[in-house]
Amino acid sequence: MKGFLKDYLEDRNALHIYKALFLASFFLIVYFLLDFDGLYGQDAYEYLRYTNEMYSFFVNGTLLGDYFWGMGYPFFGCIFNFFVHDGAVALQLVSLAAAYTTWIYMDKMLALIYPEEPNYLLTFLFLVLSPIFIIQSFLVMSDMLACSFIIMAIYYFIQFIIQSKNKHCMLGVIFSMLSLQTRYASIVILVLFFVLVFIKLIQSKNYKMILFSVLIGVTISLPHIYIRANNSLQFLSHNFLTEWNILNLFKNSFISINGESQSKLINLIYCLYSFFHPQFFAFGCLIFVLVFINKYKFFIGNRFQNIILISILTYAIFLAGIPFQNKRFLALSFPLVIIVCYPVLKQILSATKWSKSLIMGVLVLQFGFIVYFGKPIYQRSKLEKTIANDLIAFSGKTIYIFDIDLALKGRNVPLDYQNIWYKEYKNFKKGALVLLNAAQLEKQWIGLNPLINWNKIKTNETLKVLKSYGDGWNLYEIQ
Repeated sequence: MKGFLKDYLEDRNALHIYKALFLASFFLIVYFLLDFDGLYGQDAYEYLRYTNEMYSFFVNGTLLGDYFWGMGYPFFGCIFNFFVHDGAVALQLVSLAAAYTTWIYMDKMLALIYPEEPNYLLTFLFLVLSPIFIIQSFLVMSDMLACSFIIMAIYYFIQFIIQSKNKHCMLGVIFSMLSLQTRYASIVILVLFFVLVFIKLIQSKNYKMILFSVLIGVTISLPHIYIRANNSLQFLSHNFLTEWNILNLFKNSFISINGESQSKLINLIYCLYSFFHPQFFAFGCLIFVLVFINKYKFFIGNRFQNIILISILTYAIFLAGIPFQNKRFLALSFPLVIIVCYPVLKQILSATKWSKSLIMGVLVLQFGFIVYFGKPIYQRSKLEKTIANDLIAFSGKTIYIFDIDLALKGRNVPLDYQNIWYKEYKNFKKGALVLLNAAQLEKQWIGLNPLINWNKIKTNETLKVLKSYGDGWNLYEIQ
């Protein structure tokens, strides 16, 4: 085992090939064997819609419509779509390519920050096999792409701080702006690096580089400014910011435009999940116990370790102030957690005999967590596909619907969609369909349009159950 690992780690080119083969093999299993196309929930279909719209713009000159989020993910999806001619596959491949790039730059970052040859086994076991990393690598979501750009930006900013080369500063600015145009929240993670780089430029009187950085930032932002000319700053009115409150750190129950939500733990604990939750750092709690018992050094006097930790905590506090919890938001900063914990991991590795059986045990446990946390996503995607296939037979009919309408539109089911979230209906059309999860409405949407409309339908209309899909989902027809 040791001989194999030694040969494996000494050949850098082979290492990159092995990384690509591992992710590619995983993709083949996920896409072909499990028949999972990365689409699930609401956000994925909005990414797909705008990717297809962008593709149509470049191919047919069709005018681009409005789009609320950063345009980085659908833009790269559009580029990939020229090769695969399938928007969903293109976006899934963007996420996969971003995961590969993140993996490569994580190893480069470790070699840059810590003055010794990095241990690639640790990166593989604790980053790549983390459920959040694997799952996000195959989803039609912008998280992995934003994460990749963040890691690359930080890598080049650190290079600039160490070596003072303008090319590193320019690359850092380029990738940081790409991350911002992919996920706006990226700026919270990168803001400390912006400040440090700016101070260094001022101290060295490198005003030309400051000007170039501004020009790069404006250039990369031009598509956003042009397409969203009338609403370019609309994202600042998102409830992430308007409802942000420091008191939310100590709450676990919230009422917002997203209805009522109840979580097990308060936001102050949730925002630190990436340090100990099985969906992120499965062995975090065990490692911190070992640090306490054996008095391993967590902080080793490395300033970049300290800076990165501050960036993680800044982003964590930002998330904790938002009036709900979504673990996938933590994916943006998770690789940085591994960087901060890396010295401790190496100390534990050097003090522990990592036998073949122990490594296999870690692999089995990590894959178990991947299956456990990936199962709900997979089941939701299968549900959307099943319902979409069933509703093709009702093409053109009116349907009163909630939560799953974007999925059906994204899967090209031609219906007259009436989303019961937008308004309170006075009357309902006879012969129309109703599709929703009543149990979820009664749990989350008390006093709001979705539940108000559903109660009206139940009280005033005669319903025929056409099909039950399980887990509370039912398709009805108004008689």
